[in-house]
Parts: sequence; structure tokens; C-alpha cells
Amino acid sequence: MNFSEFVSHFWPFMAFYQVLSGFVSAYAAQRKQRDQGYWFMLGLVFGVFAVAAGFIVNRLPDEFAPGNNLLLDRDHYIRSGWRVIMFLLAVLTVYYLSAILARLTGIVPPQSFFFLFYIDVLIVTILMLRFVDHRVFASVGFPYHGKIAKEFLLGFLIGAIMIGVVGAVEMSIGAIRLHVRPGQGVALLVRNFGLSFLFFGYFALGEELVFRGYPFQALIEGIGAVGATILMSVFFGLVHLMNPDAGLISTMNTMLAGAWLSIAYLKTRTLYFPFGMHFAWNLVQSFFLSLPVSGLLTNRTIFIPTDFGPEWLTGGRYGPEAGVGTTIVIVIAIVYFLVDNRIRPAYDYAASKMHVQKEQTPGS
Repeated sequence: MNFSEFVSHFWPFMAFYQVLSGFVSAYAAQRKQRDQGYWFMLGLVFGVFAVAAGFIVNRLPDEFAPGNNLLLDRDHYIRSGWRVIMFLLAVLTVYYLSAILARLTGIVPPQSFFFLFYIDVLIVTILMLRFVDHRVFASVGFPYHGKIAKEFLLGFLIGAIMIGVVGAVEMSIGAIRLHVRPGQGVALLVRNFGLSFLFFGYFALGEELVFRGYPFQALIEGIGAVGATILMSVFFGLVHLMNPDAGLISTMNTMLAGAWLSIAYLKTRTLYFPFGMHFAWNLVQSFFLSLPVSGLLTNRTIFIPTDFGPEWLTGGRYGPEAGVGTTIVIVIAIVYFLVDNRIRPAYDYAASKMHVQKEQTPGS
């Protein structure tokens, strides 16, 4: 299929993705009182680039040939692009309804509504797998095998080392200085660590479900791993534009981080490994290094950071993720994952998927 045929048959999904990218950027600009038109156009450009790059680096599979059904594939399942759109619309709908319910009942205070989002993502993931894909929840990246703890702990160790290196370099050259937060006893430290552990664990797992979970895996089935990684990594970066003090470098770094975590999923075909890296990166960066995480700085930290050096290095108020140190570390990690064949699935991924689908397919 050439590019013109691809556009003529899949323009609804392309348009949805690009407009969504534009609106995410514009919403982020509106929150920061920046030029919404400029950022909307920037989001569209990123969206066009992602779609075009995904096509260029992948040869689309035969089931996307022009003569085939636009809605269903050869096995009579809904095509991946439509399932991604269904997933996103379902998440937005469920979140809207849950926020209304929370507001009416008063169970959740308004400032905490964003905690509901990833619960809604989990609910929609389960529903999509059960009623659209006819698969069990474990198939989205939580298989039962004997190396779950090993994958998670290896990911946690890698993530901690990576952000630890970034912080150590910045401290060694005097770009940042850390001073022990006064008035902290053992009990307060334990409490703050526990809260940070729960907070960053919850949001790391939630982001993995969104960006490496159902929609990412559905895209892999449709346009291949490289195209899916590009699309979801670009979207991952654009969503983080809504964070305080985000800018171009932080957005590009977040896109690289999206690719890094996507490759981690592809190496193991589970979410344990990327979740461990994501979780450790945020936890170590916030609690132990006491630096902002994607523009968010809490007081549940061991130290108080002062004397920030050049913003291009430290990331300023956004944190290390807007500095070139993070760029270098993540690029090295991506290259390492691509060339190292020792990290691989600990279970038979293909057989597991076939077995689940066979069990769930009517008449099998």
C-alpha cells in the first residue's frame, strides 16, 4: 500500500490522532497562559510527523490492503485504529461520569479527581479486553510467570541507576546543591517515603496502562512495533506539556522516555519491566534526590535543592527531565536495549495470545 492509499483508507484515525495532539497542546498552552494557536499548530505538526514516520519506517501488513474491510480485519475483529479510538472515547466518557458521581456524593474532593482517571483507565481496559478483544486482563501485560519479581526489580534498579547518574553528575559539578530538610525525624521520613512510594507507584502504573497498555498494544497489531512506538511516544510527550514549566526540551525528552519505556515492553512483552523503571525514576528523583518530577515538586523529600545551575543542564523548575543529562542517559538506554538480546520474554508470548484468543473465540 502506498501513502496515498493509506491516507484514503485510514484518514479518520489519522485525523483523530492529529486533532487530539493539537488540542492536548492547546489545552496545555491555555493552562500556562501561552499562545494557544501556536501550540495547537505545534501539536498538529507532531501528530503529522508521528503518523508519517510510522508509515515510512513500517511496511503496513497485508490486512490493510485497500480491498479489505475498513472496519474488520481478516479474522473479523475490529481493526486496531478503531479500537484505540473506542478506548480513548470510553476513558473520557467514564472519567466524566465518575467525576460527576464523585462531585455529587462528595466521596472524592474536587482537587483529587485526577486520581480517578487511572482507575477509569483500568476499568475501560478490562471492558475492552473482555467484550471487544475477547481476551483476559493478564494478556495486556500482566502474565503469570515465574520471573515477575525479577523483571520488576531489574527495571526498578535500571531506572534508579539512570536518574541517580543524572543527579550525581549535576551535584558533582555544583549545578545543584542539596540541604537536609530541617525538623525531620525517623517517623516523618518513613511517613513521607510511604506516601511517595504509593503516589509515584500509582501514577507510574497508571501511565504504563495508558501509554504501554491497551492502546499501544492495539497499535502494534495494526501498524507494527516501530510505528506504534513513534505514535505513542509523541503523544506521551504532548500530554506532559500540561505539566508546570514544560517546554520544548522537556517535551522531546519525554518523547524519548516514551520510546525507552515502549522498547522495555517490547523486550519482555510485559508491563512489569517498564513499570519498574518508570516507578524508580520518579521515586528516586523526588524523594531521594528531592528534585522536581516533570515540573512537580513536593515537600515530602529528604533534602531541599538550591543553587540550580544552567537550565539546559538541570532543567530548572521542571526538573532533570528538561535537561540534556536526561537526554544523554535515555538515548544510551535506548541504544543498549536495542542491541542487547539478553532481555527477552520470560514466557511464550505468541502461544499465550493464541491460546487466549482460541479459548475466547465463539465456536472454538
